[in-house]
Amino acid sequence: MPKKGGKKKSKEPAFLTDTAATEPFGCHVNDLVVTPMGIQVTIVGVKKSEYDIYNQLDGTIWATFPGGYTSPLRAKSAEEFELQGYRRAHEGIHILRDKMTFEVKRQELLDAHNPILQEAEKKAKAEKKEAKGAKKKKK
Repeated sequence: MPKKGGKKKSKEPAFLTDTAATEPFGCHVNDLVVTPMGIQVTIVGVKKSEYDIYNQLDGTIWATFPGGYTSPLRAKSAEEFELQGYRRAHEGIHILRDKMTFEVKRQELLDAHNPILQEAEKKAKAEKKEAKGAKKKKK
């Protein structure tokens, strides 16, 4: 018996992240932008509207706010972006963000390949198991 439903269409990416998609807004993916309220957000990409996928000028730029909430920004062009009060954060802030990201990844790699740290973690896990076993025996 054949499967029902047939072949499924492949889903398009949630956000367009190429330079051509974000260029009309005057920013790029992972740029830090300061909103009119003074909140720094990170640009995620452009999402095309479902009813007009083929129109290259149509679309909404989306950003991630500090709490992890992803939301669209209202501007439809670079001029509107500027008029509404959005501005790209200073280049120094971009550099600091990239430096912090690099240091976090570097530390993770160092921790993953550090045999002394791995032994300490194993001992700590073993002690926790022993402590849990001792608590169960007392009860």
